[in-house]
Amino acid sequence: MIAAGLLSAVASCSKTINDLSSTAYSEHRITSQQFIHSGLALLPVRVNAGKEPEAKFIDSLLEKELSGKFPGMRLLGSGTLAQFKKDSMEGKWVSSMIQHSSPYTIRGADGIQLVSRKLGVRYFLQTDIRISGIEGGAEHVRIYGRLWDGMDKEIIWSGYGEARGYVYVFFPAIPAPFEKDATVAVKGLITQMDIR
Repeated sequence: MIAAGLLSAVASCSKTINDLSSTAYSEHRITSQQFIHSGLALLPVRVNAGKEPEAKFIDSLLEKELSGKFPGMRLLGSGTLAQFKKDSMEGKWVSSMIQHSSPYTIRGADGIQLVSRKLGVRYFLQTDIRISGIEGGAEHVRIYGRLWDGMDKEIIWSGYGEARGYVYVFFPAIPAPFEKDATVAVKGLITQMDIR
Protein backbone atom coordinates (compact mmCIF):
# COMPACT_ATOMS: atom_id res chain seq x y z
CA MET A 1 0.00 0.00 0.00
CA ILE A 2 2.79 2.44 0.92
CA ALA A 3 4.81 1.41 -2.16
CA ALA A 4 1.80 2.09 -4.40
CA GLY A 5 1.39 5.54 -2.84
CA LEU A 6 5.07 6.35 -3.39
CA LEU A 7 4.90 5.22 -7.02
CA SER A 8 1.80 7.33 -7.54
CA ALA A 9 3.52 10.39 -6.03
CA VAL A 10 6.65 9.93 -8.15
CA ALA A 11 4.57 9.45 -11.32
CA SER A 12 2.73 12.69 -10.64
CA CYS A 13 5.82 14.75 -9.81
CA SER A 14 5.94 18.10 -11.54
CA LYS A 15 8.84 19.52 -13.49
CA THR A 16 9.88 23.14 -13.54
CA ILE A 17 12.46 23.69 -16.25
CA ASN A 18 13.03 27.29 -17.26
CA ASP A 19 14.11 28.17 -20.80
CA LEU A 20 16.77 30.89 -20.39
CA SER A 21 17.89 30.90 -24.04
CA SER A 22 19.08 34.17 -25.55
CA THR A 23 20.54 35.70 -28.71
CA ALA A 24 23.93 37.41 -28.57
CA TYR A 25 24.16 38.53 -32.20
CA SER A 26 21.77 38.31 -35.13
CA GLU A 27 21.86 39.36 -38.74
CA HIS A 28 18.78 37.77 -40.27
CA ARG A 29 19.20 37.81 -44.00
CA ILE A 30 17.72 34.42 -44.86
CA THR A 31 14.25 32.96 -45.00
CA SER A 32 13.36 29.43 -43.95
CA GLN A 33 12.98 28.50 -47.65
CA GLN A 34 16.53 29.71 -48.42
CA PHE A 35 17.78 27.88 -45.35
CA ILE A 36 16.06 24.64 -46.36
CA HIS A 37 17.22 24.94 -49.97
CA SER A 38 20.85 25.73 -49.06
CA GLY A 39 21.34 23.01 -46.44
CA LEU A 40 23.08 22.84 -43.08
CA ALA A 41 26.01 20.88 -41.66
CA LEU A 42 26.37 20.32 -37.92
CA LEU A 43 29.85 20.54 -36.47
CA PRO A 44 30.39 18.08 -33.59
CA VAL A 45 29.40 19.57 -30.22
CA ARG A 46 32.53 20.65 -28.37
CA VAL A 47 32.87 19.69 -24.71
CA ASN A 48 33.81 22.94 -22.98
CA ALA A 49 32.02 21.76 -19.82
CA GLY A 50 30.33 18.47 -19.09
CA LYS A 51 31.16 15.08 -20.58
CA GLU A 52 31.54 13.50 -24.01
CA PRO A 53 28.31 11.42 -23.74
CA GLU A 54 26.42 14.66 -23.02
CA ALA A 55 27.86 16.21 -26.20
CA LYS A 56 26.76 13.16 -28.22
CA PHE A 57 23.27 13.42 -26.71
CA ILE A 58 23.07 17.12 -27.66
CA ASP A 59 24.37 16.26 -31.15
CA SER A 60 21.49 13.84 -31.68
CA LEU A 61 18.96 16.32 -30.22
CA LEU A 62 20.14 19.07 -32.58
CA GLU A 63 19.75 16.78 -35.58
CA LYS A 64 16.26 15.68 -34.50
CA GLU A 65 14.98 19.18 -33.67
CA LEU A 66 16.36 20.79 -36.84
CA SER A 67 14.86 18.02 -39.01
CA GLY A 68 11.50 18.65 -37.35
CA LYS A 69 11.64 22.44 -37.68
CA PHE A 70 12.92 22.48 -41.27
CA PRO A 71 11.45 19.42 -43.01
CA GLY A 72 13.04 18.70 -46.37
CA MET A 73 16.30 20.51 -45.54
CA ARG A 74 19.56 18.84 -46.48
CA LEU A 75 20.93 18.31 -42.98
CA LEU A 76 24.33 16.73 -42.54
CA GLY A 77 24.97 15.27 -39.10
CA SER A 78 28.26 15.92 -37.33
CA GLY A 79 29.58 12.50 -38.36
CA THR A 80 29.63 13.64 -42.00
CA LEU A 81 32.55 15.98 -41.30
CA ALA A 82 34.60 13.02 -40.07
CA GLN A 83 35.00 11.97 -43.73
CA PHE A 84 37.79 14.49 -44.21
CA LYS A 85 41.32 13.32 -43.45
CA LYS A 86 42.81 15.20 -40.50
CA ASP A 87 45.80 16.43 -42.52
CA SER A 88 43.69 17.70 -45.45
CA MET A 89 42.76 21.39 -45.71
CA GLU A 90 39.14 20.52 -44.99
CA GLY A 91 40.08 18.35 -42.00
CA LYS A 92 42.24 21.12 -40.56
CA TRP A 93 39.39 23.61 -40.95
CA VAL A 94 36.91 21.30 -39.23
CA SER A 95 39.37 20.67 -36.38
CA SER A 96 40.04 24.40 -36.02
CA MET A 97 36.33 25.22 -35.91
CA ILE A 98 35.57 22.57 -33.30
CA GLN A 99 38.44 23.64 -31.05
CA HIS A 100 37.88 27.37 -31.32
CA SER A 101 34.39 28.68 -30.68
CA SER A 102 34.60 32.24 -29.50
CA PRO A 103 31.80 34.76 -30.03
CA TYR A 104 34.39 37.41 -30.83
CA THR A 105 36.40 35.96 -33.70
CA ILE A 106 36.08 34.10 -36.98
CA ARG A 107 39.50 32.48 -36.76
CA GLY A 108 39.74 29.44 -38.99
CA ALA A 109 37.10 30.64 -41.44
CA ASP A 110 39.40 30.51 -44.47
CA GLY A 111 38.50 26.91 -45.35
CA ILE A 112 34.75 27.25 -44.88
CA GLN A 113 33.97 28.02 -48.55
CA LEU A 114 35.88 24.96 -49.74
CA VAL A 115 34.12 22.68 -47.24
CA SER A 116 30.79 24.31 -48.08
CA ARG A 117 31.24 23.54 -51.80
CA LYS A 118 32.45 19.99 -51.19
CA LEU A 119 29.51 19.16 -48.91
CA GLY A 120 26.92 21.03 -50.96
CA VAL A 121 25.60 23.01 -47.99
CA ARG A 122 25.83 26.71 -47.32
CA TYR A 123 25.28 26.90 -43.55
CA PHE A 124 27.14 25.41 -40.58
CA LEU A 125 26.02 25.23 -36.95
CA GLN A 126 28.85 25.23 -34.45
CA THR A 127 28.01 24.47 -30.80
CA ASP A 128 29.66 23.79 -27.50
CA ILE A 129 28.55 23.04 -23.96
CA ARG A 130 29.33 25.95 -21.63
CA ILE A 131 27.53 24.74 -18.47
CA SER A 132 26.49 21.25 -17.48
CA GLY A 133 25.92 20.47 -13.83
CA ILE A 134 24.05 21.22 -10.65
CA GLU A 135 23.97 24.89 -9.66
CA GLY A 136 21.93 26.15 -6.74
CA GLY A 137 20.20 22.79 -6.45
CA ALA A 138 19.02 22.72 -10.10
CA GLU A 139 20.38 21.07 -13.22
CA HIS A 140 21.79 23.80 -15.46
CA VAL A 141 22.67 23.34 -19.14
CA ARG A 142 23.97 26.08 -21.40
CA ILE A 143 24.84 25.49 -25.06
CA TYR A 144 26.56 28.19 -27.09
CA GLY A 145 25.90 28.21 -30.83
CA ARG A 146 27.04 30.07 -33.93
CA LEU A 147 25.43 29.85 -37.35
CA TRP A 148 27.88 30.37 -40.20
CA ASP A 149 27.21 31.34 -43.80
CA GLY A 150 29.78 29.23 -45.64
CA MET A 151 29.68 31.23 -48.86
CA ASP A 152 30.07 34.66 -47.28
CA LYS A 153 32.47 33.38 -44.56
CA GLU A 154 30.63 35.14 -41.78
CA ILE A 155 28.64 34.50 -38.63
CA ILE A 156 24.99 35.37 -39.15
CA TRP A 157 23.74 34.39 -35.69
CA SER A 158 25.14 33.50 -32.28
CA GLY A 159 23.43 32.81 -29.00
CA TYR A 160 22.68 30.42 -26.17
CA GLY A 161 20.30 27.56 -25.62
CA GLU A 162 19.95 27.42 -21.85
CA ALA A 163 17.75 25.64 -19.34
CA ARG A 164 17.71 25.29 -15.57
CA GLY A 165 15.30 23.08 -13.73
CA TYR A 166 13.96 21.08 -10.85
CA VAL A 167 11.74 18.09 -10.41
CA TYR A 168 9.36 18.23 -7.44
CA VAL A 169 8.59 14.91 -5.81
CA PHE A 170 8.18 16.01 -2.23
CA PHE A 171 9.82 18.92 -0.52
CA PRO A 172 12.59 19.82 -1.26
CA ALA A 173 12.88 19.74 -5.06
CA ILE A 174 15.61 17.71 -6.75
CA PRO A 175 17.52 18.65 -9.93
CA ALA A 176 15.85 17.74 -13.23
CA PRO A 177 17.66 15.08 -15.29
CA PHE A 178 20.34 16.35 -17.69
CA GLU A 179 18.40 14.94 -20.66
CA LYS A 180 15.29 16.99 -19.84
CA ASP A 181 17.24 20.22 -19.38
CA ALA A 182 19.31 19.59 -22.51
CA THR A 183 16.12 19.06 -24.55
CA VAL A 184 14.73 22.42 -23.42
CA ALA A 185 18.12 24.09 -24.09
CA VAL A 186 18.37 22.67 -27.63
CA LYS A 187 14.80 23.70 -28.48
CA GLY A 188 15.58 27.17 -27.07
CA LEU A 189 18.75 27.43 -29.17
CA ILE A 190 16.91 26.58 -32.39
CA THR A 191 14.03 28.94 -31.55
CA GLN A 192 16.51 31.76 -30.91
CA MET A 193 17.95 31.29 -34.43
CA ASP A 194 14.57 32.72 -35.55
CA ILE A 195 14.92 31.97 -39.27
CA ARG A 196 11.66 33.14 -40.86
